[in-house]
Amino acid sequence: MSCPVCPSLTGTYESIGFIYPTYFQGLPRQAERFIRQLDLSQCRCEYVYGITTFGELSGNALSQLNGLLCQKGQALHYSAKLKMFSNYVVMYDLSRKLEQKTIQADQALQHIVEDLRMKTIKQTRRNIPLLDRYYRWQIQRAQTSDRHYQISQACVSCNLCEKVCPVNNIEMHDGQPAFLNHCEQCLACVQYCPEKAINFKEKTQKRRRYHHPEIPAATLIQSNRQRQEWG
Repeated sequence: MSCPVCPSLTGTYESIGFIYPTYFQGLPRQAERFIRQLDLSQCRCEYVYGITTFGELSGNALSQLNGLLCQKGQALHYSAKLKMFSNYVVMYDLSRKLEQKTIQADQALQHIVEDLRMKTIKQTRRNIPLLDRYYRWQIQRAQTSDRHYQISQACVSCNLCEKVCPVNNIEMHDGQPAFLNHCEQCLACVQYCPEKAINFKEKTQKRRRYHHPEIPAATLIQSNRQRQEWG
């Protein structure tokens, strides 16, 4: 989700896609920031699509994207939501049917891929104002939610949590992670901790951790370094 300070697209493109997870039934804050900054004034594209992944409810995740793009004179031609499973371990214990749901998601993805290959037109559902209010409240609330993180004695001061955080919300103080109150609740620190030493209140101690097996911590760290280089 990292992006340069003033991203822009210039020239002519056959297609442009925006693919992102759903946060609190809306856009992740970093995705919203990226799209607001994105300069499309010198860009021409015949097919623009958006895909959001979600575990429980997708809410306004696609309509928010479409609204931001419309402000730039470019509406979505196609939008799709891909149901997976929720790894928001703060609220949910990972489903025992994780593997089955992954297979189902892969099958659903093939239909989306075929739609994109055929350049199918699919109208984006209208925004639901009540969900927008819920989203804004939750996104704002998430920033200071890091005060509820607990560090157990299992911590080995490896500082992996600091490195995988996409918004530089963690610093190591005396060998322990300290949170800086601009959290986005991506939970990378919780999911990637090799010792399961980071927990949220008393909710996550016994819950299964998960991150995509093809996205190791090194990939997130490299992405964060690129963002820092961009400024």
